[in-house]
Amino acid sequence: MTTESKDQLQSQVDQLTLQLQTDSSNAPRVLLDRARVYGDLGEPLLAREDIARAASLVRDPTYKSESSVEAVERAVRELSVSGNNKSQTEHIGASDQEIIDKVAQGTSDVACVVALEQRIHANKTQLSGEQVCALVDAFHKMCTYSELETVEAVASCVSAALVRLSVPEDAKAVDGAAETLASVVQEIIDAWANRSDNGEFKQQACKVGAKMYTTAVYALSTHEAVDARVLQSAVDFYVGQIWLVGTLPAETDDVCQSDVCQGILRLLTSCRPHLVYSFVKSNGSLPIERLMSLLGQPRSLTGSRSLAMLIASQLTAAVQDPSASSLFPEYDAKSKSHTSPPALAQLRTLAADIIDVLVQSTIQSERTRGLYALASLYESGAGSEMAINVWAKNGWAEELWDQGEFDRPETQLALVYLADACSTDTKVSASMKKLGNGLVQELARARTGELGEIASVVLAKWSNLPAPVNPGTEPKDEPESDTSDVDPVQLADTHIARILALSNSDISDPQITAAERSTEALGFLCLNPLLKHHVVQSPVLQTIFALSKKSSQLKFAAVMLIRNLTQYKPVLSEEQKRVQQMQQLSKRAQPGQTIGSEIKEMESKDHNLDDASAVAERSKKVCEAGAIACLVGAVQGKVSDSTKDAVAEVFVALATLHELRGQLVQQGAVRALLSILSADAPRAPLKDAKYTPTALHNARDKHVAWALAKCAISVPPHLAFDDPRALARLILSLLAEESHAQSLLIRFEALLALTNLASAEPGSSSDIRGFLACDLVGMSLIEMCVLNEHVMVRRAATELVCNLVHEPRVFERFVEGADEGVEEESRIIELPDNEDEDESRRGYRAQRMHVLVALSDVDDAATQSAASGALAVLSNDPRCCRYLILVHPRALDVLLSLADTNNAGLRHRIAVICANAATC
Repeated sequence: MTTESKDQLQSQVDQLTLQLQTDSSNAPRVLLDRARVYGDLGEPLLAREDIARAASLVRDPTYKSESSVEAVERAVRELSVSGNNKSQTEHIGASDQEIIDKVAQGTSDVACVVALEQRIHANKTQLSGEQVCALVDAFHKMCTYSELETVEAVASCVSAALVRLSVPEDAKAVDGAAETLASVVQEIIDAWANRSDNGEFKQQACKVGAKMYTTAVYALSTHEAVDARVLQSAVDFYVGQIWLVGTLPAETDDVCQSDVCQGILRLLTSCRPHLVYSFVKSNGSLPIERLMSLLGQPRSLTGSRSLAMLIASQLTAAVQDPSASSLFPEYDAKSKSHTSPPALAQLRTLAADIIDVLVQSTIQSERTRGLYALASLYESGAGSEMAINVWAKNGWAEELWDQGEFDRPETQLALVYLADACSTDTKVSASMKKLGNGLVQELARARTGELGEIASVVLAKWSNLPAPVNPGTEPKDEPESDTSDVDPVQLADTHIARILALSNSDISDPQITAAERSTEALGFLCLNPLLKHHVVQSPVLQTIFALSKKSSQLKFAAVMLIRNLTQYKPVLSEEQKRVQQMQQLSKRAQPGQTIGSEIKEMESKDHNLDDASAVAERSKKVCEAGAIACLVGAVQGKVSDSTKDAVAEVFVALATLHELRGQLVQQGAVRALLSILSADAPRAPLKDAKYTPTALHNARDKHVAWALAKCAISVPPHLAFDDPRALARLILSLLAEESHAQSLLIRFEALLALTNLASAEPGSSSDIRGFLACDLVGMSLIEMCVLNEHVMVRRAATELVCNLVHEPRVFERFVEGADEGVEEESRIIELPDNEDEDESRRGYRAQRMHVLVALSDVDDAATQSAASGALAVLSNDPRCCRYLILVHPRALDVLLSLADTNNAGLRHRIAVICANAATC
């Protein structure tokens, strides 16, 4: 090969490498192209590596397709590597058994194994149980002497074969598949048993084959025909060997730990009772010890630690189900007692003992790991269940904080992390505050960096807890700093100063983290009405919103801060108000002040600082600082459900103000709201079948619909919304809400929004009257609102009907059959007395226009105007006129009474009705 040709090929490699780095959407094809170039360059190892990577990628659903699988197979067949053509092509035309024999003899290469795997993926072959067992045996022999790449390829091939075996081609093959899988799993168990003293083998096999072992046990667990004892033996092997070896501290890497953690999570979904028994009972305390070890890892190792938190959460949820304890000897399926399930009791005992040993250790590293593990339990949501026995130990919490004063800074950091995580449990958090308030305040004042920042966040979260009270006893003579709360305004100023100090500097990752913590602290402090005004008056909001563009965590903290600043007080019953007052008294009562005077003072302060006008002013200032752009940016990309929920709540609060609705629409709030709807939400117009609206069961969807309804009240629909039909379908669901304290307001605003949406010119592209009333079958819900007892709901519904009657199908709905029983030649009919009403005339009440006549006679001018306006439109049809004059006994009296008013609009409507009646 000439130097010029080699340079050209190298240039192609560089281009393909750059393409991989900049665009991964078609990575398998690019890898195969680069492998061919490597082959021409005479680089067989690099070519094989790219083929193996491409084969690995096409197993991912993101890249897997029939064409990609075939391309990998074709590349394996056609690849011609200089000086090694024979070794690369010797598998072409070879049978499955010949390839397996070469693997067993140790004479195969990666290309052979990849080719066999691709045959399996393409459904071109299915290995027998004996063949899979042969590959498993070869894998275990190769673990200690073969190249890692080849061993990984064999493990991947076995996994593919096991997946095929777990899905039999017909029902008759189910039992045979179960037996085959059981034999493969037994082969794995025997291989480990024969090498029980070989620690190097176990570590290497677990590192390379963790996913293969998971697939084997998972495939076995999905077959109902598998014997329970066989399955339990398989799960015991996975937990007792793979889990324990794969989570050995300092022996395995984070990737291996993540693989075995994902395996546990998979088995929790397929064989929960067996896994619970093995994890909690049959293997002693070792599995829980390893779980605690992963939970106690430094914060920098987020991969396996986050998976361990998920295991703790899922395991805790599993053991609370009594059926998960079905394998425990003490389990009684017929017992109806309210005692804890055996698995839950055992888990609590093991967790408490392990955490106690770690935290009480005199070795600082072990104590630190125990504190982090306990904190991780609370972060995962499992702390309240798994750690309940820890706090029940006599004097345990007191000793925790007593020793904390003498701990190293690293251990003190773990302690304040624990205090931070425990803030989700009010009872535990109150105890922690009582015992550790003095130390945490000292750390917040004296320490800089992460320790001081977390301590300040803890103080912010503790600021809204009631102060510890010992009824009937005198307060102890202790230093004020040990027992009294830090001034919340001073604490808020500290966090504000920290954030403002970052505004004019180049922001590093640690500084972003510091801003996240201070913003989170301000969010908690702003639960206090006194501090909301204080924070809004400072320039800190602009800085927070600007910095939030650099971090998703900071975005979430900023969203929570905005929510606490803009939320309106909920409507409470009298009983709820008294309970709230007593709770506030418990933490604010002062000596020499009577309860009655304290309550009056609280009512006055809270009313002034957190009433609707104060919230409205704060909302305006928050939006002036850039809150809307921050909220819109917070829901872009991959976003957590908690962030979406908070953003929806904030937009509801902001849209309450008429003057902010235009800003919301202009800055993209409508699209942001539509983007966070759940998958079950009615988000698009229907094409064919009609749709009956139902209540929104997802709270976020309800908030999204409500916020959009508020915006739709004040903004022209054709300017604000790309598709008014999709919006109408969503808002209409609000009319189906069950009755509760807020449902009347929701229905009222939804009706106003629909009225505005239905105000477009009839027949225009924005006209949704027919879609709303007929295609969505919405008239039944609207008519129910017309009969609502609340004046404003009834008025809004009547105004909506007045807009909808311009739609021909709605028009016909009202006038159809209105003049039944009236002869065409009839012009004047003598009205009978009410007491002796003609039987033929009593059907007038069954007509929908009867409701409009009745509403025209209510003591509300706006309702009268809407109802009579609807009648004026309907009077264009002779059936309506005959109904009003010849059928309904009181319609004329009602219409004449409206004509005798000072309201010009009402007189005009009656004149139109009379004119139409005269010409019909």
